[in-house]
Amino acid sequence: MRLRLSPRRGYYLSKVIPLLIVFAVAFGITSILVAISGFNPGEVFLGLFSGGFGSLHRLGQALNQATPLLFCALGLLLVFRAGIWNIGAEGQLYMGAVGALIAGYFVPSIPGPLQILLMVIFAFIFGAVWGAIPGYLRARFNTNEIITSLLMVFIAVWFVSYLIKFPWRSTTAAGFPVSEQIWPTAWLPILPGTGAHAGFIIALVLAVVVWFILQKSTYGYHIKAVGVNPDTALYGGIPVRKIVVTSMILSGGLSGIAGMAQVSGIFHVLADNISVSYGFLAIVVAFVGRLHPLGAVIMAIFLGGLLSGSHYVQSSLGLDVTVVHVLVAVIMLALVLLPFLEQRFENLFKIHHD
Repeated sequence: MRLRLSPRRGYYLSKVIPLLIVFAVAFGITSILVAISGFNPGEVFLGLFSGGFGSLHRLGQALNQATPLLFCALGLLLVFRAGIWNIGAEGQLYMGAVGALIAGYFVPSIPGPLQILLMVIFAFIFGAVWGAIPGYLRARFNTNEIITSLLMVFIAVWFVSYLIKFPWRSTTAAGFPVSEQIWPTAWLPILPGTGAHAGFIIALVLAVVVWFILQKSTYGYHIKAVGVNPDTALYGGIPVRKIVVTSMILSGGLSGIAGMAQVSGIFHVLADNISVSYGFLAIVVAFVGRLHPLGAVIMAIFLGGLLSGSHYVQSSLGLDVTVVHVLVAVIMLALVLLPFLEQRFENLFKIHHD
């Protein structure tokens, strides 16, 4: 049965009801898990929120978590709009971190802004090369970019592990193997009173750039045309292979800058734990953000707050880290279902125009 409503009422109902369902399902499932673990669900949810957004400093920590998510998501939404499935943002992040270390340590210390700019450029290039490889293989040999980009994640992670354990291992750092520390001039500045580094500002600027590319440029039109129907786009004179390769280059480069933000803003060294699966979580950020830069910004901040709040819940309430990770996963899974539910409710509340 379909309910015929006015366009405005049908539109709002198709957006509001699925959102309420998603939050109800997420709250119900996570409440059961928390209760089984012997904790008060209300305290845990309050801890998640206050731990992520409860003060200026906690918000700063949430933005630090959101920054690599946003860089990667911006790159991913470009290729996803083109119908290309880059699953390798995690590896491109790691390779970007390698490029950032080269510019931040092996290049002699230069004035701060120039060194940071050089790190951004190097990180973009290293990530772009890592993205270009599966892009070229897809365009030239029609290989499956899901498989090739995913396999290259493992190569990048193990390459970083090799570098920090052997040729680039610090001779002064104790504990787990890391590289030497980058020059202090290569550190991203901290936003006053927050603890957040300036990488988030760079990510916001790039979000505007990506929006402009998609909405205001011929190249963005070509990306969307290839994503809708590559055969029709090719017939219309759009260089489909070029779009495939260049979009993967841009995607890899943006993910590479995420690695730079981790090295320059958080760790100040190259380590094998510079990412907690940011490249994979960014896939969720991009899709739940409706493949739009503004949506990616909102979702990156939201997920960054959840990740930051989860650390707070673990330390303040003693909730086991595995339960915390399950809570975050359930919430994100529920959000992934949101577009599907909205489509179903749009069909249910069939909108008619007078």
